[in-house]
Amino acid sequence: WVSVCRAYLVGVRWHHARQTPRLEEYLSNIRAAMTGPILLPAHFFLYQNIEEQAIQKL
Repeated sequence: WVSVCRAYLVGVRWHHARQTPRLEEYLSNIRAAMTGPILLPAHFFLYQNIEEQAIQKL
């Protein structure tokens, strides 16, 4: 989660400074920012023993 927070902070700094990052910088940063929100739910659903009734309630 630390890397996700750092990536968000970098984006905020760019926005606050009205700076447009180079494509390589942006892609590197967005990769770090998207890792947590994508992998955490996937890990939960793939590696937990979830009952069918609990899934239907979602």
